[in-house]
Amino acid sequence: MDLRSQLLTGGHSRAGADHIAAYVGDDPERFAALIHLMLHDGSERVRQLAAHGVSVACDPCPDLATPYVKDLLAVLDKPVHEGVQRTSIRVMQRCTLPKALHGRITEAMFARIADPARAIAQRAFAITVAMRMVKAYPELGEELRLLLDDVLRVDPGPAIRSRATKALKVLHRPATATPRR
Repeated sequence: MDLRSQLLTGGHSRAGADHIAAYVGDDPERFAALIHLMLHDGSERVRQLAAHGVSVACDPCPDLATPYVKDLLAVLDKPVHEGVQRTSIRVMQRCTLPKALHGRITEAMFARIADPARAIAQRAFAITVAMRMVKAYPELGEELRLLLDDVLRVDPGPAIRSRATKALKVLHRPATATPRR
């Protein structure tokens, strides 16, 4: 049975996603087939199911998604199911992010965080990815701090409030001073 048929047979359940993730394991070729279904299949249902499988498969092996970060970014600007976009951002929380894409990643995450029309999970995951960019480029910290302060002025819901509050604690920490002798 091919991967597409396995997705449709497993249905939209955690058990189905676990089955697909177990099938993929840490095999880059199988993961490539799965992410291709998520990003390019003509059926919205298959794309949703594949997204769930990608999400679960990336938990133990986040770097399976590294070669596809450019594609994951591109899908954020397309009219696809929210679950595909959510998974794209979710896997970027932990996979290695190619340096050449850091500018695009930062721009996309800041835009997601600022957009109250976006799904809460997308915005919450985007905060984590944005914090990764701030860690690499500390000069972005003040911009993210201002953005998160703005987001918290409007009741954003518990997931965003939690991640934004944690991020702001990190952003407000003073730079580590050299220890006295």
